[in-house]
Amino acid sequence: MKLCRCPVCHSDIHLDQLLEDDAGREMLGIIAGLKGNNARALVSYIGLFRPEKSGLSNSRAVKLMREVLALYQPSPLLAHALTETVNAVMKNRREGKNAVALNNHNYLKKVYEGAKPLFAVVRNEGKVDIKTAEQQAEEKRIADIQYIERYAAVGQLEIVKNMPEYATWLAWRVEKENDYAA
Repeated sequence: MKLCRCPVCHSDIHLDQLLEDDAGREMLGIIAGLKGNNARALVSYIGLFRPEKSGLSNSRAVKLMREVLALYQPSPLLAHALTETVNAVMKNRREGKNAVALNNHNYLKKVYEGAKPLFAVVRNEGKVDIKTAEQQAEEKRIADIQYIERYAAVGQLEIVKNMPEYATWLAWRVEKENDYAA
């Protein structure tokens, strides 16, 4: 069944021929299972491995896809790294710097590691200060005292006399006066 024409090379794409090949079926399954921009980026990336004078076989394409997905989980970071790798290699090829097909994933690894900070999630693991109930109670007591102290500074204690914070403040004042008396 003639599916359509390839937008790049304009040759006919036959779905039945692609599905007849085990590697072709597997390749379609891998691509269909990817989310976001990962599928498009991965297909572009494996194209970098195509020899100059021939096509990339389906079995080689599947092998390359498996290798990439074994190295990295599909994610926005992977899609970014794949895209950046393709863009950089294609730019070099256009400028005539390096026109040979890729033969390993070392450049992708370098780009991936370089892009990690762009996708890093800030975490404070291991440095979290877990407060005990006693510490939390003391912090609340200090906050209550500071709250009422602001009203006392402007002579407006009548406004806050019925608040629970007022009792905390009053106990603190008595404690403070006893400390000065002693």
